Amino acid sequence: MQRESGYTEGKADFKAGKLIRIRAKFKGDKIEDIKITGDFYIYPEDSIELLEEKLKGIRIEDVEKIINEILKDAEYIGIDTESLSMAVREAWINRN
Repeated sequence: MQRESGYTEGKADFKAGKLIRIRAKFKGDKIEDIKITGDFYIYPEDSIELLEEKLKGIRIEDVEKIINEILKDAEYIGIDTESLSMAVREAWINRN
């Protein structure tokens, strides 16, 4: 379902060892806004905020490439880049 503004909202609570929670706004197949939270750990700590910013305007088909690029030097526990990509795609599938 698409709202009059052309935006849809999607969410996913994805379990990949640890919980990855995605809340996102989409316009067509592009991410307009995204929030990534969960019970995982990542260092440097601002990696998720940087990733959220870099995902804005990205087509859903390019999500995995951007995640791998941004997190290539980060250290994380409880998640991996593939699970994070799957969680974002699940939010897109579950949009309303």
